[in-house]
Amino acid sequence: MKLVEKKGFTLIELLTVIAIIAILAGLTMTVGPRMIERAKLRRLDSAMREVATALTAYYVDHTTYPPAYGYVNFEKRDSNPPADPSEDSGFYNLQPYMFRMKYHGNEELSDEFSSSYDTDKDGRLSLLEYSPLGVRQPNGTYQMDFSLPRYTGAVTPEFYPEVERQLQATRRPFIYIPVNLQQFSRVQRYWLNHADAFASRWNPSDPDFPQLSFPPKHYDAFVLISLGPAGNSFGLLPDPIGTEPARDVYHITALRAYYMATRDLNANGKLDFDFRARTQQQEAGLTYSLGSQPMTNELPSATMPNGFGPYIFVSK
Repeated sequence: MKLVEKKGFTLIELLTVIAIIAILAGLTMTVGPRMIERAKLRRLDSAMREVATALTAYYVDHTTYPPAYGYVNFEKRDSNPPADPSEDSGFYNLQPYMFRMKYHGNEELSDEFSSSYDTDKDGRLSLLEYSPLGVRQPNGTYQMDFSLPRYTGAVTPEFYPEVERQLQATRRPFIYIPVNLQQFSRVQRYWLNHADAFASRWNPSDPDFPQLSFPPKHYDAFVLISLGPAGNSFGLLPDPIGTEPARDVYHITALRAYYMATRDLNANGKLDFDFRARTQQQEAGLTYSLGSQPMTNELPSATMPNGFGPYIFVSK
């Protein structure tokens, strides 16, 4: 009678296989999210560059980058705003920049890290967060209502549907801030003279206060801002100070945002608040002096002052 030898796994072999499976599962849990984030960052960088290319093409055709929402129209430079808000569309630009460039609603060119137009998650839309979305039609286009007055931050009944659409959106366009560099250099000196890290000063009684008129003749620089992996603008889109003329409040608030987005107070060639500089080049933890004032690179956000920061693209 022959004995049949049955082959199987020993206990040690089974334990070894289980250990290997556990290690692979652990790697998947830790490495997987990083790989997904890196893929999203690559897509983000590509989308930002494509939008920047479209903006450059617009500049070639018009000798200016498109105005941002809420800016005074060029032809109204020497005029006063209308007394009737229903006439705002003739005085202010009420078109989002992507609509003007015929890319409105293209999610492939939107901020993949956003989940609403509310970039700082405070449950409301500030001036620079608001950007008309409109109603999506069955053919994929958007019906826009440009009869609304310019948004002032106060959500009156006529704004309810539009604000709700923006708060419920799953993705938003990149934040777009165009400026005139000559104007910006003048106001930048003003803030630096006062060691103002967050451009929180606008006092016409200051002896060095820059006398600016809006709109400028053209916009020759811009920044695009993505919320980045942390999904937050970290205070880079400020609320109005309260001392700005209502007519020019969007222009002035945009200059303040541009100042913070391009800030490099320690002059090391790295943006103080950019995600890449803060996560890869230790920019977040630096301390230094601006004049006689001690300075850090803490973000302007009151809730996350030393966070990752948003992802910033500056036009060349």
